[in-house]
Amino acid sequence: MKILTNSPEETENIGIYFAKICVLQNGPVVVALKGDLGSGKTTFVKGFAKGLEVKEQISSPTFVIFKKYKTNKHNLYHFDAYRIEENKEMLVLGFSEIISSENSVVIIEWSENIEDLLPQKRIELTFKHISPNKRVLIISGISDKMENDLRARGSVG
Repeated sequence: MKILTNSPEETENIGIYFAKICVLQNGPVVVALKGDLGSGKTTFVKGFAKGLEVKEQISSPTFVIFKKYKTNKHNLYHFDAYRIEENKEMLVLGFSEIISSENSVVIIEWSENIEDLLPQKRIELTFKHISPNKRVLIISGISDKMENDLRARGSVG
């Protein structure tokens, strides 16, 4: 499935909507984000956090590896694996336990750097530049219901 966004605001809005349908899934939710620098991953995460009603300011946790945000029903874990060189760095942080906890919603920027640690059941989004403001988000690993919900929202190819 592909979604076209024409501005950072649209990318953020897709994140808001995406979060709202992700949390309807059973069990932990793991969302793996891929794409070049500046492709919209953090903008999407800001929207995703808003969709979960996180009140804090969201920034990429590049130097601290992850941040935890409490919501009414879930714990949102925002990981940035950009600087991860070995999987054991993630394991020391309790990554395995976090991604298997029932009330965890985990979103990972630069997920390709920890591919071996990711659960088989995950949602993947790949961000691609089209022009300075346009992005294509390629989504895989979602249910038919999620795909239909996203299609009903519009901007879907």
